[in-house]
Amino acid sequence: MRVLSFVFVLFLSFSAYSQDQILMLSGHIIEGNVTDHNRQRITYDIEKKSGVKNLEVETYRVFSFTKNGKETVLYQRDSTIGNYLSVDEMRHFIYGAQDAMDNYKGRWAFFSGLGVGGVGGYFLGGVQGSFAVVAVPLVYPIVTSIHKIHPHESHVSHPDMINEPSYRTGYHKNTKSRRFFQALKGSLLGTVAGVSAYYAAN
Repeated sequence: MRVLSFVFVLFLSFSAYSQDQILMLSGHIIEGNVTDHNRQRITYDIEKKSGVKNLEVETYRVFSFTKNGKETVLYQRDSTIGNYLSVDEMRHFIYGAQDAMDNYKGRWAFFSGLGVGGVGGYFLGGVQGSFAVVAVPLVYPIVTSIHKIHPHESHVSHPDMINEPSYRTGYHKNTKSRRFFQALKGSLLGTVAGVSAYYAAN
C-alpha cells in the first residue's frame, strides 16, 4: 500500500512539473502551460516566483506546440508569407538550427576578432579621425561570416540528416549568426584594448 501511495504521489509530482512546449521556427523551445491558440497567437502561462504570468506568441513564428504529449503543427507552407519549405523540410531546418545552437559556440571567431581588433586598434589608434579604427569591428564580423561551417556527424544530434538540404540550411544560418556576433564582440573588445594600449605606450 505504501508503495502504491508513493508511486501515486510521484506521478502527481511529475504531472505538476511537466510542461507544454512551443517549438519556434528558430529552433528555440518555450516551456509553459498552453492555455489557448488561434490563427494569430498562442497564449501560455509560466510560473514565476511572483506568481503565474500569462504570455503570448504570434503563430507565424511557431512551428508546433506539444500539449499532454500530443504535437499540433501550426506551420504551413505559404509562399506569400515566406514559408517556402514543406512541413517536413521545415522540421529538418529546425533540427539543423538546434544542432548548431547546441554544438557550435563560435569561440574561434571571438578570439580571432579579439586579436584582429587589438592589432588594428593599436596601429590605427594614432591616426586622427581615422575611420579605419571603427571599420575593424564593423568589417571583420562580415568577413568571418562569409564561409560556411559544415556539420560533422560526431558533433550533431541528427547525423542521419546531415545531407538534407533544409537541415544544412538551418545549421548554416545559425552558425553564421553566432559567428557574426562572436566576431563582433571580440573585435570591439580588441579594438578598445588596442587603442588603449597605443595611448598608454605613447
